[in-house]
Amino acid sequence: KLYLKIWVQLMIQFKKNMKFSYVFSILFLSINVFSIENYVAEYRWESSDRDILGVRKLVIEENGASSLSFKANKSFIKLDIETDFKFLNKKVESKEYSVGVKPTIANRSQKLFFNNIENSINSKGRYEWSANTISKSVLDPLNAQIQVRMNVLDGYKDFSIDIIEMKDGTIEPNFYKVTSENVDCYVGDDKYSCIEVTRLRKYDDRKTIYLIAKDLGYMFVKIKDVDLDPKKNQTLSLEKILSLG
Repeated sequence: KLYLKIWVQLMIQFKKNMKFSYVFSILFLSINVFSIENYVAEYRWESSDRDILGVRKLVIEENGASSLSFKANKSFIKLDIETDFKFLNKKVESKEYSVGVKPTIANRSQKLFFNNIENSINSKGRYEWSANTISKSVLDPLNAQIQVRMNVLDGYKDFSIDIIEMKDGTIEPNFYKVTSENVDCYVGDDKYSCIEVTRLRKYDDRKTIYLIAKDLGYMFVKIKDVDLDPKKNQTLSLEKILSLG
């Protein structure tokens, strides 16, 4: 009877441990998928011909439906860039991407519609075209940044992302590599340790450098395009966090 009692107690403890392990693993997976937190922050977009302060906003719903936007007003120009997407097994799946510029005299506004059932993309506005894709993994220029953050958070050291070209709908592979694990970067006077990621494209003279702050939920502190022609260089820099989480 004593042996039986000990055996029963061991089995009960084993089942408790198994149940805890299962719950913990599910909880861990859930946290890992959605560990990129919502935020609202001021970012400055600079180039040779522009200096625009705008607000970026990331919203992630519990069901995975998400959006990332950049909105700015300067003088008589209004800029509104937004992507709607969802998380699916740690992957970003595109839904809709829009670039709005006002006044619309120059016709720079454009909108992309992703049909993930038929694997097609349609563009309306400045450039009009239709394209077929072989998978749902083609991203737009904005939500690709979310996939970069997620991949770095998951520990990837090098990876590639297929991004749609706005002008003609061609799909361009972009290659990313972690080039430093610890770079000092600043938001105002505050110093952070950042991961540096470098992006290269096969048929492009430009490279892009991303600085990602681990202590800020893997937010971008800086995104810098470096071109052979310095006039084409541009930088997006985090100025102030308005809310995080």
